[in-house]
Amino acid sequence: MNTIEIEQEQEITPVNIIRIGTGFWSAKPLMTAVRLGLFTELASGPLFVSEIRQKLGLQSHSSLDFLDTLVTWGIIERHGKGFTAIYCNSPEADTFLNRRKPDYLGDLLEMVNDEQSSLANNLKEIVSGSGFRKRLDLNRLFTMVA
Repeated sequence: MNTIEIEQEQEITPVNIIRIGTGFWSAKPLMTAVRLGLFTELASGPLFVSEIRQKLGLQSHSSLDFLDTLVTWGIIERHGKGFTAIYCNSPEADTFLNRRKPDYLGDLLEMVNDEQSSLANNLKEIVSGSGFRKRLDLNRLFTMVA
């Protein structure tokens, strides 16, 4: 029996371009949670929203959205709804984002978040420039984000 391949036209959309171009927006809640110490606080056990707000100094009107963003990504887990919900770390967050654990990656994330080097801020000049040093920097950048 012969198989007939049918080519289907795929719709061209800007979704991938927008996802890459705005990727830093997605990273900000995670970076903020690391900086606030959320995962280390949750490592001691599940917390109610009110407890998290008090420990981290969060504003009530935005705390649920902030926490639920992390839930959506699977970084933390939620049991219940609204202000009666309790939150706890996912296994990954407990292993890699708890400051008390040996495999803590928060320092790396904070370094990336705070990156003020010419590498991060002057990529156009690095790409259009010449020289061995500039190629090494570019390779470092692409390795970090790959």
